[in-house]
Amino acid sequence: MNTYIVNFNPEIDLPVYRKVRKDFLGDENYPASTLVGIQALGKKEWLIEIEAIAVVEI
Repeated sequence: MNTYIVNFNPEIDLPVYRKVRKDFLGDENYPASTLVGIQALGKKEWLIEIEAIAVVEI
């Protein structure tokens, strides 16, 4: 899971990011992930982008 956050400020944004991730993914077994602070995304109103790969058994 790769996360890109515009104007990332670790002191303010990291606790919020961790809480939201915990709310969606639970307390354990997080996927491998990278968090990158960036200046902009494809549109100026976008503030965060999350890219993920999921494996589903058929």
